Amino acid sequence: MSMVNLVTLCAFFGALICGGMFFILQDLRNKRPEGRIHTRMLEIFGDLSVPERDGDHDAAMFTLQKQSGRMGRWLTPKLLRLDTVAGKKGVRTVGVAVVSAIAIAFAMTQWMPLPQWSKPVLLVGVPLIAMTWTYRFLIERFRRRFLDGFPDIIDTIIRAVRAGVPVTQVFATAGQDASDPLKHEFDLMSDSLELGRELDDVLATATKRIDIADFSFFCVCLLLQRETGGQLGETLENLSGIVRSRKEIRQKAKALTAEARITTKILAAIPVIILLSMYALNRDYLMILFNREAGHKLLTFAAISVVLGTILIGRMSKLDTSR
Repeated sequence: MSMVNLVTLCAFFGALICGGMFFILQDLRNKRPEGRIHTRMLEIFGDLSVPERDGDHDAAMFTLQKQSGRMGRWLTPKLLRLDTVAGKKGVRTVGVAVVSAIAIAFAMTQWMPLPQWSKPVLLVGVPLIAMTWTYRFLIERFRRRFLDGFPDIIDTIIRAVRAGVPVTQVFATAGQDASDPLKHEFDLMSDSLELGRELDDVLATATKRIDIADFSFFCVCLLLQRETGGQLGETLENLSGIVRSRKEIRQKAKALTAEARITTKILAAIPVIILLSMYALNRDYLMILFNREAGHKLLTFAAISVVLGTILIGRMSKLDTSR
């Protein structure tokens, strides 16, 4: 067999293997909790994208817009999500994190004895990691603040419904005494209803914009009650108990992982404390690490080991309770 045929055959089988792995990973992703919830939401709400009506200039505030192009379809939801979780300061916060990461990466390439091939990787990878971490941090902070006050909002809606307030006016009542981000989101839904939007469209847009399972349950309850009837107050009361139980589970999970998180912080702080102690007690002994090339390599290896170990322990001790 010639070399050309061998390479062609290897490329063919490699493409088959990669394709099979892609479909297997896609299937595993769809079977994860967030994938199943997303599928259920698509079955209930449909496409989750509401077309803009002619003559309505404020539609972009309350509806999801379709974007053309791959970059637009990928970037626009991220920017909308960032605007939802952090407001106008979101892009600025991510930008500051990226600029700081670029400065850190440049300092690492200049002062750390790293191989030449790793320097471009650091200059590109560190800013990307900082951008991703900041984006996820903002989303997690928004989710935590939203879920802290969401059970109280449901209780307020229950009292309003039992007092005879229509569902379309409940959102304005619920957002009066709430704090951000709950106040902003419920005021936005109330404004969209006052502009003449249908309740189904408002709830579908809010579900996609907020992207929290507990709020999705709330929207499903409202839609089912509107279609089938029944006691909305009793249904929301049961939902309030479920939301509070989920909150207790998240708090218990945080308590169970507290020891591992504290251990991670202590292990990360020990090398720094030892270096400062040696600098104060025997400076000449410590400066060997900073004045010689072998010391630079040891410090580089130690820094990389501490960072990787901290990330590994953090991943092992973190329980995904967002869904």
